[in-house]
This record gives sequence, C-alpha cells and structure tokens, in this order.
Amino acid sequence: MEQAQASAAGAATAPASAGRPIIYLHVGAPKTGTTYIQDVLWTNRPTLRHYGVLYPGPGYSAHFHAAMDLQNSRFQGYEDPAVPGAWDRLVEQARAWDGTVIVSHELLSVARPEHVERAMETLGFAEIHVIYTARSLARQIPAAWQEDVKNRGTMAFEDFVRAVHDPEQGKHKPGTKSFWRMQDATNVLERWGRHLPRDRVHVVTVPPPGAAEDELWRRFAGLVGLDPERYDTTAGGGNKSLGATEANLLRRVNVLLRGQVGWPVYDHLVKQYLAQNVLVQRPDATKIVLPPEEHPWVAKRSEEIVDGLRSAGYHIVGDLDELLLAPPRDDERPRQPEDVTDQEMLDAAVDAIAGLVIRARRQSGPIPQASDAVRRVVRDLSERHRSVMRLRRLYWKSRDRTARPRS
Repeated sequence: MEQAQASAAGAATAPASAGRPIIYLHVGAPKTGTTYIQDVLWTNRPTLRHYGVLYPGPGYSAHFHAAMDLQNSRFQGYEDPAVPGAWDRLVEQARAWDGTVIVSHELLSVARPEHVERAMETLGFAEIHVIYTARSLARQIPAAWQEDVKNRGTMAFEDFVRAVHDPEQGKHKPGTKSFWRMQDATNVLERWGRHLPRDRVHVVTVPPPGAAEDELWRRFAGLVGLDPERYDTTAGGGNKSLGATEANLLRRVNVLLRGQVGWPVYDHLVKQYLAQNVLVQRPDATKIVLPPEEHPWVAKRSEEIVDGLRSAGYHIVGDLDELLLAPPRDDERPRQPEDVTDQEMLDAAVDAIAGLVIRARRQSGPIPQASDAVRRVVRDLSERHRSVMRLRRLYWKSRDRTARPRS
C-alpha cells in the first residue's frame, strides 16, 4: 500500500522553480473535510503569515466568492454583489505576496476546462500545485445528500442514491452529473491537472473513522510544508452532518419553503442557524449510511477511481485503499431516512421550533424578507401538531410580556 507523506520542511520552505512563488489550489471535493481545513487556515492566518504563507482574502467567504467569479456562476441563483471581480482580487493578493499562497474551495471542483484555463493563465506568475482531498464514496454519497438538503434540496435519500447510480436517468442536478463532476477524483484532476507535472497534482485521502481527529490536517499541512503542531485546530469545527431524522425534517421544511424565501434569508436562518446550530446538536442522531444493497456498484466504482489515480501517477498523501468500500460488518440493513417515524419527526420539529423561537427572541431586529415566510411555516407546522401549537402560543405570550411598558 502506498503511504506518501510530505515533510514538514516541504513546499512552503523550499524554493520554487525559477524563483517563482508556489500557489496551492485546493479544489475539493465537497464533504472531505474542506470546511475543517478552511476553518483552521482562516483562524491561523497570523501564524501562517509569520511562516511565509498567505491565506488571502478580506473575509472568510473570499475563496467562495472567487470560485463563483472564476466560473461566472451564481450559488442557488443568488447574484451576490461580492462575487464580481473576486477571483482577480484574490490573484492580485497572491501576486503581491512574496511566499507561498493557499487557495481553498470545494466548488472549484466543478470548474469546466475553460475556467481551469483562466485560472492557470491568471496564476501563470507562480508554480501551481493542485490538491484534491478524497473520501470513500460509501461515506460521500450520504454526506452529499444531507448537504443537498441543507441547500434547499427536497429529494428523498433513496431517490438521490438512485440518481447517483444512474445519472443519465436522474432529473435532480445535485444528485446526478454534478455529483460526479465533484466526487470523481479522476475526472476532477483530468481537468485541473492536465497541464501540470504529475508531481504537482496531489491527492490527500481522508482518514477512515477511528483515526486521530487532526490526522487530515496533519496530512494537508505536511503537504504544503507546514509544521502541523504550530497551528490551532480547535477552531476547525468543520461542516457537521445531520442525522436521518433531522435531514428528513429539513427536507420537508424545504418543500414548504419552496419559492417563498430567497437564498440570503434561507442561508442565514435555515442553513446556518436551524440546520447547523440547532438540528446538528440533537443527541443520539441516527447516522445516514449507504444501504447494503447499494454496496456492489459503489465498490466497483470506487475501485475504478482508485485504479485511475494509481495509473495517473499523482502524488498521494495517505493511502488510496482508504477510498475503497470496507466490507460490511453485518448484513442487517441500517435505518434509512425513509424509516423515520412520525413521532421522531415530531420530536425533531419541536426542537426546531423551539430553536427558532430562541433565535427570534435574541434577534435585535427582524430579518429582512424572512418574517412572512417564517410565519407561514410555523403556522403550517403548528396546525398539524398540538405540541408545536403550544410552543407557538408560549412564544406570543413571551412577546406580549416583553412588549408591555414597564411602570
């Protein structure tokens, strides 16, 4: 088994060819610890600068904006005013830096050849390295589904898996061709690495369950020439996954919200707060796993990807065998999101409504565009469940009390 690790005195301290700076483009894939790595890099920017490494951008979202600008794209149909010119602004910061630069965003993985050409041309002043973090497909498929749900998706898990298996028959974009444009490592690296020497194209495998929590950071840091011990990894919370009940609840909320809430409001109130602050905190969540009946085709596709990476001769950090499907521990079919009971959904809905009430109570002012849509969702839920109706009444009583003038 291959086990390649970059030394801690590697690329960040070694001179680039012809005296050019080094730029590492971390292009994905989504759900491979990219948010965790980005959190660590952002939090440790002063330390990185001290050691000659730039993680550019005026804010945390700068690399996302740059990825959208490079591809002339809108996320969820929203025209973000921070996007136009964001790629060129990041490039200019890199050009002005006398040292190593790291750019990281998972949505770079879907870049088309013309977008890659533009990236390579604008970064031609540097020695470019491409990094792709890869994880087992058996773990990626469930993770991709719940991530889709956190981004307004309404497709059931079993339908999502079916669409990924046969993308030509699928009608849901995130579950079909775009899934493979991000998750097929050989496809992504054919686009991003076609003009680069093989030793400048790097695959970092995500450690299997049970590995040390910071092992992925250690692999990434070693590759780009950083001493992993120098950096605080406690702020790297990453992008936590939803459980089966919580994801199914959110999917049904998305059906009610469809067409009623713009992306900025949904992102702020539903994705960032309800999903990633309330629902992910629920205890004893049922992990979403690939059903055993899907294992044969996933195992075959995984082997094809690993064989393609081996034959391409890319630099591997970790072990490609970590991308293969592990043999199932037993033949028992684990619970799926479709198996969630009405009582479990009700319990999660009560927690969700309570979380939103707390959020509304703490909010100093109304969220633009959100109030009417939120009221409609709360009304629809409360009319179906008595427990939610009671919470709704308590909320309004609390508002009445706080609104009364004090004597």
